[in-house]
Amino acid sequence: MDKVIVIIGSAREESNTMKAVKTLCPFSEYELLDLRNFRIGHYEYDHSKNASDDFEVIAQKMDFAKVIIFATPVYWYSMSGRLKALFDRFTELLSTKKDVGKRLKGKRCYVISCGSDPILPEGFEIPFKLTAQYFEMEYCGAFYLKT
Repeated sequence: MDKVIVIIGSAREESNTMKAVKTLCPFSEYELLDLRNFRIGHYEYDHSKNASDDFEVIAQKMDFAKVIIFATPVYWYSMSGRLKALFDRFTELLSTKKDVGKRLKGKRCYVISCGSDPILPEGFEIPFKLTAQYFEMEYCGAFYLKT
């Protein structure tokens, strides 16, 4: 079976986003990476400022996975701040960690999200789709749970 990781960017442990993952995840087995348990600094042009945080751990998990699922609540029509901070750090996959960035090619990625609107807000998927496109990943779509 392909190695599947779910990177969840919710603010709570027993969150609606976790409920969405348990309800909608198209895979029965996965490793859950709860961003609340990792220190991910904001992107800095001076990469040494974040050298001791956990971005490298997440990047390595992504490197060894075949499928990456990003799970987030819809906060103000977008992904959560926790997940956005991780996405901003993907810039390092183009500079200091190019080898990992290049190995994202061909990996499959999905989005699982939840919110109070009947459907995902217009444009919500764009950062996920374009990031996948940039790294030549296969974007496989979004699953949404109205809570």
